[in-house]
Amino acid sequence: MKGLPQLLPVLAVGAALSGCMSDQEFIASNQKAALSATESRAKFELNCQQVDASVLTSKVTHTRFGYQRTEYTIGVRGCGRQATYITYCLESTNCNAISDTARVGTQQ
Repeated sequence: MKGLPQLLPVLAVGAALSGCMSDQEFIASNQKAALSATESRAKFELNCQQVDASVLTSKVTHTRFGYQRTEYTIGVRGCGRQATYITYCLESTNCNAISDTARVGTQQ
């Protein structure tokens, strides 16, 4: 774990900041960034510039290093297709959207 000593101060700050908020405040503080990251990924995967994303579920989870992150399940529709993403945020500037749909489906 070569880079861990340099990463520890960053992790400590993130843990300290998230510890000052309730889970609902932490979720709310990251939600806009989570939607933005998800929309960017969906625009590429759906090959569609006009997408509509909505949060289906949200919660706070803990990593194996002991700090908190938010997790959102986000549904996206656009250009006659839809997809579901799991988006994790360590903070509002660090979110990653991961496809949770085996294939991109068409809207019914």
